[in-house]
Amino acid sequence: MNPRLAFTLLLWAMAATARTQTPATGVEFVGRWSGPPEAPLATYGGSTVVLKFKASSSITADLTVGNLNPKDPGSKLWVTVSVDGGTPQRIALAAGPHPGFTLADGLSSGLHTIELRDDNEPTFGYIQFAHPTLAPGAVWQPIDDNRPIIELIDDSGATGLCVLGPQSPAAHVPLFTSAWESQSLSFPALLESYLAALGNPAIVVDLALSGSNTRSEADTYDLAAPKAPPDYAKAIFHTYPGNRHASLVLLLGGSNDHNFGGALATGSPATYANLSPFQRGIYDQITKIDANNPGAEIVLLNYIDPIVPDWKPAYLQVQSLLPTSVQQRILFFGIKDSPIDWTACAPSPHGHPNLAMHATFAAQLAQWMLNQNLIPKP
Repeated sequence: MNPRLAFTLLLWAMAATARTQTPATGVEFVGRWSGPPEAPLATYGGSTVVLKFKASSSITADLTVGNLNPKDPGSKLWVTVSVDGGTPQRIALAAGPHPGFTLADGLSSGLHTIELRDDNEPTFGYIQFAHPTLAPGAVWQPIDDNRPIIELIDDSGATGLCVLGPQSPAAHVPLFTSAWESQSLSFPALLESYLAALGNPAIVVDLALSGSNTRSEADTYDLAAPKAPPDYAKAIFHTYPGNRHASLVLLLGGSNDHNFGGALATGSPATYANLSPFQRGIYDQITKIDANNPGAEIVLLNYIDPIVPDWKPAYLQVQSLLPTSVQQRILFFGIKDSPIDWTACAPSPHGHPNLAMHATFAAQLAQWMLNQNLIPKP
């Protein structure tokens, strides 16, 4: 073969490879995502897309926002975008498609990591992500993320409601609007930040849903995006990126159950048949957690507050019915309320944690996990 022709064919092959290189090599979906692989969607707050590349001055993607809260017709879906670990920028998106949405521009020719995070709790809708696009000549880079995965299960108390919005309103205001909440300031997100600052980075996945109780949380635990459109809402979740599972699961149950949860079994000895509805929800959740995350440690969180009954006796009855191998992996920790009065929602309407409470909840958890040597290792 003519050497010049062979060299030309090689250049064509190289160019074709560069043009067809799949973005999957530089795109990772953190959290639970549902729908088609080329355009997945998420409803759980804190769901994140990580993008890594070099030699591109900009990056865009097609975003779609849907199912915004009907109680708040003017609400927006908020996302945050951070560039190379910098301060996240909070952006409001109206319902509908946002084709070619600019995530970042004016970038240098070096290596960059962009993170797009859903900054709303599920009741405010879903975010769908597709077609990440770089400038001509750019190259996607592999993402090497081996951080352990921690799941936290709760209701709207863990979604960041009450960390934004007007300060201590004297009169009643509509609380369930996107102006009142930020997933990035919720205690699961802050726990992730604290662990990273302490040199123990982990992915904290927030499986919190407004209005949920222990039974409904058990029903939705193995779903990918329960607040998504009907075609995707019941999609069963399998594994996280890299065929991974959670190695630690934190469960705070009961705050939306009758009498804030904590009810005991109706007979003695306790059996599944005579467990309270609260306890059955805990039992079913633990059963699903163990099936989805073999070997994971499970922490049952107690909320220590004068008006909330002690949940630990109910937890202990549930624990006694589980297989010994599961019982040995269950731990208990009590989260104390905070007397500090910070910014929005102080005191918090409807019992939702304010910003100070979210910060202290996360700090208590991080300190206890360190003391118990519970920080999962990569």
